[in-house]
Amino acid sequence: MAKILIVDDASLIRNIAKKAVLEAGHEVVLANDGKEGFEAVLKGGIDFVFSDINMPIMTGMEMIAKIRQEDKYRYLPIVMLTTENKSELQKQAQGMGVKAWLVKPFNKDKFLLVLNKLLG
Repeated sequence: MAKILIVDDASLIRNIAKKAVLEAGHEVVLANDGKEGFEAVLKGGIDFVFSDINMPIMTGMEMIAKIRQEDKYRYLPIVMLTTENKSELQKQAQGMGVKAWLVKPFNKDKFLLVLNKLLG
């Protein structure tokens, strides 16, 4: 069982993703924005992150940059879960070590496929 962090300012998306992760047998941690997400990662025990990009206080990209500055979390698997589908943003995210990009509304089966593949 892995501990999965879901970072999104939309409670509906957090709850849909949470349900899918719980059904897959994993533990869930929820965060409303990048700042809360970064703090959750620093507390430790997070195995995987799904994150939106556009959020108040701290964006998903800002959160990822801060996570990657921490040696301990340099290779933490992160997947973007966003309405954004711009290739330049995807390239920037890939350069920051983002492993996959899922566009909302997302397909539950694809969501779980990406999660299971990256968890190994």
